[in-house]
Amino acid sequence: MVNIDDRTVYTNNRIDFWACDCIKEPEYMYSVDGEYGTTLSDFWKNYNRFPLKVIHNFVREVDDLDDDAKRLRYRIDEVHSIDELDSILDDVGWKLTLDDFFITNSSKEIRFKIQDRDELKGKVSVQYPIFELGPSDTLTEVILHGYSFLIGTNDISLSTKEQLYKVILP
Repeated sequence: MVNIDDRTVYTNNRIDFWACDCIKEPEYMYSVDGEYGTTLSDFWKNYNRFPLKVIHNFVREVDDLDDDAKRLRYRIDEVHSIDELDSILDDVGWKLTLDDFFITNSSKEIRFKIQDRDELKGKVSVQYPIFELGPSDTLTEVILHGYSFLIGTNDISLSTKEQLYKVILP
């Protein structure tokens, strides 16, 4: 089952990204709850706006989670088809549970700033991605251990919840 909330559900009409930011707030924002990994893949497959940039950390194996150099920095993979996206999700999709997995169709440069974060072992400096979305660009950020994601978009074809449902569940 897929559930989509738009800004009107939230206090002051606010939905906000958790672990990234946009230079200019997207025109339309949604929170999507669905099936782990599948709903995210279905959205990008049916939205069909390639190439995409997949932004995730350097962790490949669970043991890498102890390596701050891999866990706290991001890499950017460019994909040109749903098959390539699904391959990344098959390879490192377990990282969706880490809540720092982003996908965008923006052709603009992705910037990073360093931000301190409190963790059990103390303060650590982490990269924090900053996106710039053009007139029809879209960004997704995975949240809630991979079962949900946020969508920020300037694409008029996604200006209503109903339009988004038609993309996710054609």
